Formats: sequence, C-alpha cells, structure tokens
Amino acid sequence: MARGLGDIIVSSRPYDEYRAMFGLTDAEILAGPVLDCPGGAGSFGAELRDRGGRAVSVDPVYATPPDELVEGAKAGFAHGLRYLDENRDSYVWTFFDGVDDLVARRGAALDRFAQDFDGPDDRYVEAALPDLPFADDAFRLVLSGYLLFAYPDHLDDADHEAGLRELLRVAGEEVRLYPLIDTEYVRHPGIDGLRRMVEAEGAATEVRRVDYEFQRGATEVLILRPPRRR
Repeated sequence: MARGLGDIIVSSRPYDEYRAMFGLTDAEILAGPVLDCPGGAGSFGAELRDRGGRAVSVDPVYATPPDELVEGAKAGFAHGLRYLDENRDSYVWTFFDGVDDLVARRGAALDRFAQDFDGPDDRYVEAALPDLPFADDAFRLVLSGYLLFAYPDHLDDADHEAGLRELLRVAGEEVRLYPLIDTEYVRHPGIDGLRRMVEAEGAATEVRRVDYEFQRGATEVLILRPPRRR
C-alpha cells in the first residue's frame, strides 16, 4: 500500500510560499539566477520574473500539452485537498488562514502558471533529476521542494544520492531542499547519511529552522553549499 499521498502530484505554490518554506528573503531570491527543480505548475518563476528576477523551472511534466498539464495539476490539487481533509490534525493553519485561503492562493498560483506556460522553452525546461541540461554553477541558488525526501515509495537511497549530487553540480552558491519529512509526516531517515556523503565530497550542509509550517513538523530546510564556493 502506498504511503501518504501515494503518487507524486504536480503542485501549484505561489512565490510567497516558496520564500517562506525555503527561509529566504526577497533580496536573496532576486540575486539569482534561481533554478526551481521541480517547478510543477506553480507561479514562483513567473512571479519572480515579474519582480525583475531570473528563474528557470525544470520538470518532466513540461512535455505535457499545456491544457492537459493544467487539468492534471487541478486533479492533483483536488486529491491533496481530500488527503488534507482525511488528516486534518496533521496540518497547521498559520501560513494559510484556512482551507478557503489555501484554495484561493494556490488556485491563483495555478492560474498564473497557466497564463505563463505555453510549452517548454528557456524558462520551462523539460528534464528531471538526476540529469539536468545545465552547465556546472549555472545557478546561484537552486531550490527543490516536495520531491526528495517527500515520496519514499518513489525514490530510493540511490535516487537521493544522485539527485543531491546533481543539484550541487548546477549550484554556484547554495541548494535548499524542503521539506525534510514525507507526506506521512515522518522525517526522512536517510538525511544524516546523505549529509555525511556530500560533506565527504567537499560540500557544506546545514539544517535550519524556518518560520513556515503547513504539514505539522515540517519546519526545517536543508541547505547545501557546493565545494567550489564554501
């Protein structure tokens, strides 16, 4: 039986939620360029470009026709809402005021994505970990939310090791990953071992508390700094 949400869903999170869950300031994000991996159907990239920043979103779903992708994201959102309703005690209503606020803000993020996305291009790149079509140090900041650590039924130890190495390869200064728990609210048991692995290869690591919490207990971000620029 699948744990937590089961299948990986295409999420639609707005810019301000990214800023909160990764523990970043506007200045840190605008210093870019930023890679969002996986980008899903959120509005982070579009909103960052609206603010004058530089962002690239990467996700294998960008091969999907735009209308079909948006409909799939809506279905995934509906599935997530059903899961939330079944696990109400596992969510904290501090960032969002309640279900209506969640629906409005993430729905607006999906609408903004739908306006901005018309197929793969230099802003929306069709690719997946651990093979990203970017040069070493291509991005100052790399963000990865709700993939690594979040889906234990889909990613094994080898996937996590390869994914972290690839994110570090394309990062000039920093990688941030959130959350450190899975969709059944359990902290990924391999995080300490993965930290030791990348530290042995010259990277620096830090687990930092963030003010954002939606899944109960998801209050930490993992920060990696590549060995080239510590």
